[in-house]
Amino acid sequence: MGSLRAGFGKIDITPRVGARLVGYAGREQGSTGVHDRLFARALVLENEGRAWALCALDLCYFREPSVAAVREIVGGQTHIPGDHVFICTTHTHSGPDDADTDSYPTPLPELVAEAIIQAASQLRPAALAVGYGVLYGHSINRRWIHRPIDPAVTVIRVDDDDGRPLGLVTNFGLHGVVLGADNLLISADWPGYAMAALERALGEEAVCLFTQGGSADANPLTRRVQERLRSGRPVRAIGHVSTYYGPDDSSDAWNIGDRRGGTFEEAAVIGEAFADEALRVAHGLRPQRVDGPLWVERVVVNVAAAPDERGERREAILSVELPWVPNRDGERPLEIMAVGIEGPSGILILGQPGEIFAETAMELRRALETMGYHCPMIVGYANGWQLYLPPASAFPEGGYEVDWARYMGFSPDLQQRIWESIRPRLAAHAPGGDRG
Repeated sequence: MGSLRAGFGKIDITPRVGARLVGYAGREQGSTGVHDRLFARALVLENEGRAWALCALDLCYFREPSVAAVREIVGGQTHIPGDHVFICTTHTHSGPDDADTDSYPTPLPELVAEAIIQAASQLRPAALAVGYGVLYGHSINRRWIHRPIDPAVTVIRVDDDDGRPLGLVTNFGLHGVVLGADNLLISADWPGYAMAALERALGEEAVCLFTQGGSADANPLTRRVQERLRSGRPVRAIGHVSTYYGPDDSSDAWNIGDRRGGTFEEAAVIGEAFADEALRVAHGLRPQRVDGPLWVERVVVNVAAAPDERGERREAILSVELPWVPNRDGERPLEIMAVGIEGPSGILILGQPGEIFAETAMELRRALETMGYHCPMIVGYANGWQLYLPPASAFPEGGYEVDWARYMGFSPDLQQRIWESIRPRLAAHAPGGDRG
């Protein structure tokens, strides 16, 4: 029998009313109330003396200094090394700035660390399994509405010794933007509804984490969005990269990035649809005790554009938040982190510190499946936030996301550099297939 132990933690991280909400330009005042609470949810796994932690936050982003602060606290108060802590966000655009120290009586990194410390204190014998499902009909490609989104729903189920679910880790690529800039109520958006529904279904003590996949070019397809698509007005993609149903210069075009008018009811519809599919996957899994060792891999990749790669650097639009940029002249370092378990289960969670396109998530998953990983999980907004991390194919097309990448000084070849740097590390742990 394997010696795997697992523990979950959950801490409220809702800021005070009045906190500035981030993710949109044009909000001229702070939050006016709380519609639903925000949480830090954590999972700690331990086997044969090695441990790692995964923590998902109901925030838009969590920048590198905040990540470093959490890692220092966890490393000092638990047996988990700080660099074995993987932190990501659900990317709700109705949450606070992680650097807003005035909106929390207890510093936010301390609250996040508390969730991980709580999880570490709850360790018990456990079994797990991972599987795929799909969710169609609730997302749309916001750059090219005729192009694909990533429909994959990935679920890791963790049970206790008696076969009762302790919790889930879930993954899907879809922006947390059902609610628009006109919403001033604190909310976890559709991922919050989804996790609440899963926790109700599994029992009050269960904790369910949501991680974002390839969501950079995927927006919610709500009832209101469907009505606008059928309205007869031209539809313009975010960043004006494409236009449908009319001329590009039409004065009455609707921009698909305009989320104003989104409702909590629409957020609930998507949240419940995702929860239903995640439960369907979870119910079909047969968790097993794990014998293989846990592992962690971290690489720092310089994705700065070479002189001959630097295109026109336009002023970035639509966002009032800038990421924290490491002060390293001539370089743009990104931390790429993966955590996993060796053995037949082949558990793998691979994170990038920014917004990943659906194309990238699907390509990475395909390559990792070829290595032998059963259901690899690709996670964006992980261990920092450096805005958009587009694939090379997007750079000639331009648009909002590419403008941000150029503004940041990123190479069009950034995803290839990331893959070449992390691939040998992941191949070394692969349960089968390509270990080269």
